[in-house]
Amino acid sequence: MEETNTKKEFLRQTIKGVATAVVIALVSVLLFAFILDVTGLTQKAVKPINQVIKLLSVFGGCLFAVRGEKGFLKGAIIGLFATALSALIFGLIAGGIGSWWGLLIDFVCGGVMGMISGAISVNMFK
Repeated sequence: MEETNTKKEFLRQTIKGVATAVVIALVSVLLFAFILDVTGLTQKAVKPINQVIKLLSVFGGCLFAVRGEKGFLKGAIIGLFATALSALIFGLIAGGIGSWWGLLIDFVCGGVMGMISGAISVNMFK
């Protein structure tokens, strides 16, 4: 019985983290698009700031959802799934996903950021 509760909690935290990360990413990208429109920043700023937004959204999702133990694993899963879902959503909006190398880099960065964020999250709220 306890094993089932543990699995349910693991799944609940993971889904909550992915959903939170995707919402943070969407809101942040929309806000950044508005800032770009108002300020007229150059296109050179878009890629690095988008990468920071993706990483911070994974961090926020992990910080909000991950508790207990297995922070590395939960965080990595949140990072990978949030990256995949964000890429899919932004790809549908933009009409294409972009380069495979860029997507691979996003997955690696999302997974690593998730592991780090998950470890921080489980130790921060002990």
